Formats: sequence, structure tokens, C-alpha cells
Amino acid sequence: MTVRKAVFMVRSSAGRTFRPMTDVITPRRTLVALVLLGAGVTTALVVWPFNGGGGGATAVPTAKAARGDVVLTVGGVGQIVSARSANPIAVPAPQGAASGSGPAAAPADAVFATASGHLAHYLVAAGERISAGQPFAVLDDGGAAAVALVQARSDLETARLELQLKRTSDPARGLPPSAAELTAARVAADAAERKLALLGRPGTAVVTAARLDLRKAEADLAVLRRSSTPVALAAAERAVGVAYRKLGQAGGPSTPADVLAAKQELARAQADLEALQKGPNATAVAAAKLAVTFAQQKLAELPSGALPSEATQARLELTKAQADLEVLQRGPTATAVAAALSAVDLAVAKLSNATGPPSPLAVASARAELDKARTELQTVRLRTNAATVRAARLAVTLAQQKLAQVRHPAPTVRDAARVELTKALADLDALRRRGGPAGPLDLALARVKIGVAQERVTAAQAQAGRLTVATPRAGTVTALLSVPGAPIDLSTPIAVVADLGHLAVDVNLSEFDVARVRRGQAARVSVDALGGRRFPGTVVFEALTGVQNGGVVTFPVRIGLTQFADAKPGMNVSVRIVVARRLDVVHVPLEAVAQDGEKATVTVVDAAGAQSVRPVRLGLADNKIVEIRSGLKAGERVLLAAVGGA
Repeated sequence: MTVRKAVFMVRSSAGRTFRPMTDVITPRRTLVALVLLGAGVTTALVVWPFNGGGGGATAVPTAKAARGDVVLTVGGVGQIVSARSANPIAVPAPQGAASGSGPAAAPADAVFATASGHLAHYLVAAGERISAGQPFAVLDDGGAAAVALVQARSDLETARLELQLKRTSDPARGLPPSAAELTAARVAADAAERKLALLGRPGTAVVTAARLDLRKAEADLAVLRRSSTPVALAAAERAVGVAYRKLGQAGGPSTPADVLAAKQELARAQADLEALQKGPNATAVAAAKLAVTFAQQKLAELPSGALPSEATQARLELTKAQADLEVLQRGPTATAVAAALSAVDLAVAKLSNATGPPSPLAVASARAELDKARTELQTVRLRTNAATVRAARLAVTLAQQKLAQVRHPAPTVRDAARVELTKALADLDALRRRGGPAGPLDLALARVKIGVAQERVTAAQAQAGRLTVATPRAGTVTALLSVPGAPIDLSTPIAVVADLGHLAVDVNLSEFDVARVRRGQAARVSVDALGGRRFPGTVVFEALTGVQNGGVVTFPVRIGLTQFADAKPGMNVSVRIVVARRLDVVHVPLEAVAQDGEKATVTVVDAAGAQSVRPVRLGLADNKIVEIRSGLKAGERVLLAAVGGA
């Protein structure tokens, strides 16, 4: 009995692994070898006829090496979907679901709500065709969006009014200044500027006034010194004694000396009357007026931080200057002139009495002269007061200091004047800006507020618009997934809108198969519900990451269809994707190749029936044939049940 080994090559659908399988072939019998391949593995059926009883084989199964195309495909079972729908979206499983149940999947063509709330009502019915952007459902959020929109519009209007107000009169700057306030501020600034100018370069009038004050003080001191001498006091006392004697002599006979004294007294009275009638000197009045003006200016220009003693001194100087001017301007009073006239008349009468018999009038004149002498004595005694003299000396010293200060002001005085001028100008500027428009920074901030308020209005309008749900694509409403009054959120699908005019196929591939899939590869789709009708397709998407479901990792792949007559979304299909293709190459059936590790061989049968084992280099293989790159030519016959040796 002749025994042969039959070698069957089993490979996966990816066409990568070959391994020999052997079985015993008995004579005169027919051995049917059935190799069932698992999921994605080809089923090969080979029949070998043999002679029974101890005779040889009646036939040798061979195949001819042919030239043609070898195509490698991968695939699986998929489902028809709308071509413009998204991939299935995994959502968390409902609470209480079994832990191993895995995530739930929303329909591929589901339309989701764009806001949270409750479903108010649908605007379309199932089976209705709608266009992209067409509203199909209305949500109810309890009025929250409407309230937010009203508030946002109110804020925008408030920001606009605030900007308009800031452009004219900013409330933060206070009320606009009155005319009186502006005038007072300008006067204060002008006065401070003039004062600083005078300190820098004092005018002739100021220096002259200071010199006049000094001379007047020196003159007053000289008068006090002259009138306060012992000689003047003694003379006044002697005049009183003479007056007493004259009064005693008024009732007695006159002597030649009395006549001479009467004449002298008459001449003096006439001179006094003439002086009174002429009035005050014009030069003295002008000097007194200038002194009053300077004292007023000095009092007005005192700095705000001046000492109380300085203010008192300035007021005393003004009062004294005004009193001196008043005395000069008043001139001789009627009483003084009348007294002078009376003195002249009295002197004339005394002269008459001295040359004639005494009269009562002469006695009265003597008494008047005595009173005058007493008054002059009292005045001289008052002038001899030491305090009065010291006050006069102090007045001279102050006048000297004032003159020196006018000529050469101290640095501190100039600094104080500058500070006073700066403050006055700043007060005037602040007063002018009070109640005016806001500055550039405040206006810019107001514009920013308007921009923010506008964005809030836009956001509120968008949120209110989301309550009306519109379909993102055109298609047919194939299902309504909720009911009016049901709670809705952003992850809740509320309808299914499928584009029945553009279909595709979604299929999940293993990690080994998807590694060879690329976009643009051709595919064949068989629809079971249509009796296995085939439609051409093209790979339009392959996932970059896998999805684990029940411990198995798969990769979603989408096949675009160009022809799909009678096909509908949801139908199950078989998908084969062409991942490799070799055109016009030498190939043999898979059963003709034996492989041991990296070595592959075929058994060649010549025309005489002789067999020889030949090594070959394999190429691309599908589930039926394998490419022979070298070691075999087209037309040569090979044994279908090849063995590893001759």
C-alpha cells in the first residue's frame, strides 16, 4: 500500500500565517479533507481520489500555475448609516444599570438639545423632510433666558447713558463752578503772581514807600528825643510860672516890659493864625496816602500760614497810616481857627491894656495863657515817658527791616510766594475742570463697559435662541425621541434626522485588520436584506483610537457608498476592504504551498508525472491563492497536496 501525506495550508483572513496540516491518504479510497477556518478564515475543501485494495492512485491532483491578479481584503459585519451623520456617541449608562452592560450609544443621526429645560413641543412630525437650520423643537427654561436678556439690555443702556454723561459733565467731578467762584480763583492767582513778581524785582513805588516809612519813623523818634530833653521840661515849667505872674500882673499897672511882651504875644498869635489858614502841605498828604496803600497791600498779601503777630503788626501799621492821613486831610478845624482868631484879639487887647488901664479882658487873657502853659507842660511830661521812646525806636527798626526785605527778599519768602502761586493756579485749574467731561481713561473704561454689556446682550440673545432647536443638517425625521414636558439637557437626543440621499456603512475592525486600512481604499458591501446585492464603496474614515466594548478593542471605519438602490439606514451588511492588490503575477492555490518556518516549497509535477520539490518565494495571498514571486513559472503544474520533500 502506498502512503502519501496531504498538506493543507491554513491562513487567516489577513493572509499572513501559513502552517502545514497533514493527514494519511489510504489507497483505493477517497479522502475528503474539510478545513474549517474560524471567523474571517476561508473554508477549503479538497478531494483526493485513490484506488483501493493495494493498488496505486488512479489520479494525481494537480493545478497549473497561472498568471493573474491577487487581491487581499479585510472586513466584517457593518450597518448602513446616513453619510453625513456623526459616528455613534458613547454616553454614560443609566444609573442602576449593570456594571458590565457597557455604555449606551445614541443614534448616529441623533439631534441634541442646545439648552437645558423641558421640551415644550415639536414643530415637525416623524417622516417629514426638513432643511438644514430648520427649527423642529421648542424648549422651556422657565423664563430664565428672557430675564437674562432683559437684564443684559438694561445694563447696555445704562452703560451708554453713563458714557454720554461722562462726555459732557462727569458726576464724579462735582457740580460746575459758579461765575463768582471762578472770579475769586482768578483774582487769587493774579495776586499771588504779582506778589512773586514783586519779590523777584521790587518796584520803585514799593521801595519808595518803605523809605518813607523809615524816614517818618526816624522823624517821630527825633521829635520825641528833642521834646523829651530836660531843657524842654524846664522851659515848659518856666512858661507856667510866667503865666502865673502875668495873671497876677493883669490887675496891676503895666510896665514897659509888659507892653513889650504884649506886642510879642500878638505877633505870635498872628503867625499861628496865618499857618492855620494856609492848610496842610501837599507833599505830606501824598506821602501819607502812599503809606496807606502800601499798608493795605501788605495786609492783603500775608501768606495763609503767617503768624498771628505778623497779621496784628500789619493791621496796626494800616491803622496808623490811615490816622496820619486823616489828620493831614482834615486840615485846621473851625474851632482851631476860631481859637487862633481869639488869641489874636486877646493879644491886641492885652497890648491895649498894657498901654492903658487894665481891663477884665486882660485878666481873662492872662488866665487863658496860664491854661495853655499848663497844657504844654503836661504834653512835655508825657513825651518824656521811656516806653514811648522805646516804641519809637522799635518803629524805626521795623521800618529798616521792611526796607531791607523789600530790596532783598529772603529765599524762604520767595519759596512761600511760589508755593502760594502754585496752589492758587492749581485751585483755579481744579475749579475749571469741576463738572467738566471725564478724562480719556474714564471714557475708555466707559466704552469697555459698553462692549461688555453688548457681549452680554449677544450671549443672552444666543441663549434665548437655543430654546428653539434647529437641525444641523437636511434630511428626514426618522424618529422623535422625547415627549412634551420631559426634562432636556445638552446630552439628551431629542430626534433622529437622517439624510437618506447620502448613505455610508460603519464597520468595526480588529486592531490587526485596521492597521492595513487607509482612506481612499476600495471596498465591497453586500446587503443581506437585499439578497446579498453588492455595492461599491470607498474608505472615508478610519479611527485613530480604539473603543473597548466587553473586553474587545475595535476601531470604527466608515465606507462611503456611491450606489445604494433600495438600501436603508440600519440594514446589516458584509464589508470587504481591499487593502492590497498584485496585478498580473504568477499564483497557485494555497493548497499547493508547504511552509516550514521561513521556507516555502511547492511540488512540481512534470509531463511524465515525475515530482520534484522546489523552493519558492511567496508574495501576496488571499483566502484562495498565493503569489509566487520566484521559483515557479506560469504554466507549470504543482501538486495540490504538496509534501516537504521528494
